[in-house]
Amino acid sequence: MVRDGASLVVGAVLTSLVGVAAWVVAARLLPQDEVGHASAFVSGFLLVAGLGDLGLAAALMRWVPRAGVRRTGLIARCYGLVLAGSVVAAVAVLLLPTGDEITESLPEFSAAAFLFAAVAWALFQFQDAVLVSLGRARWVPYENATIGLARVGILALAGPALGATGILLSWILPAVAGVAVISVVLYRVLTREPEPSLAQRTPVLPDRREVLRLLAPTYPAKVTGGVLTDLVPLLVIGRFGPATGAVFFLVWMAGNTVDYAAISFSQSIIVRIAHEPHRTRELFGIGCRKLAMVFIPALLLAVAFAHPLLSVFGQAYADQGAWLLRLVMLGCLPRLLITLVVATGIAHGRGGLVAALEGSSALGVIGVVAVVPITHLNLVGVGFLIVQCLVAIGAVGVLWRWRNQTTRPKEALG
Repeated sequence: MVRDGASLVVGAVLTSLVGVAAWVVAARLLPQDEVGHASAFVSGFLLVAGLGDLGLAAALMRWVPRAGVRRTGLIARCYGLVLAGSVVAAVAVLLLPTGDEITESLPEFSAAAFLFAAVAWALFQFQDAVLVSLGRARWVPYENATIGLARVGILALAGPALGATGILLSWILPAVAGVAVISVVLYRVLTREPEPSLAQRTPVLPDRREVLRLLAPTYPAKVTGGVLTDLVPLLVIGRFGPATGAVFFLVWMAGNTVDYAAISFSQSIIVRIAHEPHRTRELFGIGCRKLAMVFIPALLLAVAFAHPLLSVFGQAYADQGAWLLRLVMLGCLPRLLITLVVATGIAHGRGGLVAALEGSSALGVIGVVAVVPITHLNLVGVGFLIVQCLVAIGAVGVLWRWRNQTTRPKEALG
């Protein structure tokens, strides 16, 4: 579990570092307004990628380890559902009031370009979950690092000539290439002779009751998680304008990076607990210790050096966003606990717990964005910190109930 979790964290960190490098290039090459418009387009298709997987990425980590030789059909059906779901989600996102902010960065063929980008990125992100569920988590860092380097290279070449369009191409083209390459790799893995352990194991596929029990509450939670990470920047750009929105997006991206890395680590916990549910408490404790060792020092350093960290994008970004970055990084501390409790809930098929925690977090932050004065961007960071602390208190309540529960772990998580 720790090895797979470490691989996923390394992959997330590499992706984030290269992603930061790409946005540094963009911030240095382009005016702040153009960066803001491009970030709206990117936030939009990342939102679709989160909505389009229908909650199946996390579910596969519970289902595939038990599916045995029937895993190929299960994964193929999930691929088809993600493809259909991302198309529907892309159309829905464009019809939202924030759709205008998305299309402003690419006036010509904006709807078609957005649809293509959203579907490509949804499949690309879903493939990481497929690799993890198949026990190939060690491949994820290489995949993500390659895609990230390609993004930087394309941006450096296309950014000066194409402006915001160059930023978008740096996201879309590597994602398409990644989907093509990983699809071939997965096909080879799934069509070779089954591993001995799979042949000896009785295949267990989720029945309709289990699918509904897990996805009915966890997909709304997935939606609210996507709202938190990707719709919030769109709302800020719409209320505060593209220039201020560019600052917020870069700061918010830092928080999303921490979230993404923590979720990546927790995916290994989901898989391991699904394999060994009787070890839930032990595995949860290991996850807590490892997550704290890696993330808490990094977050505190980010709080201490917020201004110099943002200055790599430009002095204006540092002056406007340093305090916001400090507040967001502090808010990520309680989110670490929330992420682990959510992962444990998914592993035991307790979607209601997942929905309650994620939904409370997202809706609370949206409420903050909707009411803060447009002259006080830092108040969004204050609200984010308060909301995450309150949700973490709820997660502690779940843990306390779990600790004192005398029944088996699955019931304790209900």
